[in-house]
Amino acid sequence: MKDFDEWAHQISVDSSFPIAKSDREIAKLAAAGEKVVRIESGNIFRTLGGREGRKQPTSLEATMCEIDLGKVQFKKKEFLFASHCSLRQYHFSTKGVLVMNSQFYKNRRVSIRGHPSDGKLDVISSQLNLRQYMLASKLSESGSHVPHPDIKIKSTDERSFSFERLMRIYADGRLVGRSDEVKISLLSKGIKVII
Repeated sequence: MKDFDEWAHQISVDSSFPIAKSDREIAKLAAAGEKVVRIESGNIFRTLGGREGRKQPTSLEATMCEIDLGKVQFKKKEFLFASHCSLRQYHFSTKGVLVMNSQFYKNRRVSIRGHPSDGKLDVISSQLNLRQYMLASKLSESGSHVPHPDIKIKSTDERSFSFERLMRIYADGRLVGRSDEVKISLLSKGIKVII
């Protein structure tokens, strides 16, 4: 068994583990009490070095990583997320907050330092106008990063937000509710994933 700085190691795998084909499925399985899942797709999979579309190896060896999960709380509700949580006023908005537990959001690399096993969530706050947003979005597709005064990034394990208006709350891309008071926290080593 090969170790990778104590957060990952090589294991022998069988077919008994549930399979998650998305970040949302990782969070759903964790919320249902699963301790170990096999992942085949999504932002977490990509951040950990997985390649989508690749044939499953015939070898019984795979890498198992213990990853953190995020938790979003509002109005006495609680939801887990594996990759990201988005807080914005409208479905499409250039202003808002993106909480990242991985490097990737859709096809963009928005959190260069993001890693699901580092004990931190990256909180990215944006106040961009549409033109600036389109430029930043284009640059993030290639992984390029250009500092901008209207983009703030902070790493933390817990953060509370108060907004003047109700914000839409998305956990791994799914709308889970609306609130003007939101708390985000880290669930350290929330689940083990097999790549």
